[in-house]
Amino acid sequence: MEDPTDDRTGSRVLRTVYTLLLGTLLALFVGLGMATVHPGPEEPAPPPAVAGAQESREPAPEVQQQRAAYERDREAWAAESAPHHRDVGVVALVAAVLLLAAGPALERRRPVLGRALLLGGLLTLLHGVVRGLLSQDTLAAFGLVTVALVVLLHLGYRRFVDRPTDPSGPTDSTDPGGPWGSPPVVVSSNGKHPSRR
Repeated sequence: MEDPTDDRTGSRVLRTVYTLLLGTLLALFVGLGMATVHPGPEEPAPPPAVAGAQESREPAPEVQQQRAAYERDREAWAAESAPHHRDVGVVALVAAVLLLAAGPALERRRPVLGRALLLGGLLTLLHGVVRGLLSQDTLAAFGLVTVALVVLLHLGYRRFVDRPTDPSGPTDSTDPGGPWGSPPVVVSSNGKHPSRR
């Protein structure tokens, strides 16, 4: 005879793995989607003579010219990459806010999908902040970090302070112990709480 506790534990582990995988894939989907739609400038490759030149000896004049041209190309690439990082950071932040808004709305009806959206939104938010920092634009980076901080504070307050999870509230239909594994409230046959009989 199978133990129902083992079945519930296995189901909970599977749901957790599914949530982590789906949230990670959502963040990757947003990141790769932006890279496909709005690719960044291509990094210049060093010429073979520059890549193979030894630093210990004086390079030939033509190698020095190639190296100087390569350094100019790298500086131009870095200048073009900075606004691209900023744009990607802003778009990622908007996508993260949408995912983080959809997560709690869906979580009451579909807890696993709601939590996956929350995780995907948090990872996308982190991606947006990192890209904002890579832009080397202090104002843009500060704006992205500020918005991310406000969103996280609001989400944390709404989720953990304003309306903490109620064990007697809506539960995942596949888990009789509720979405967080807490037992449901037991009511006696006369309709009163067992401690007030």
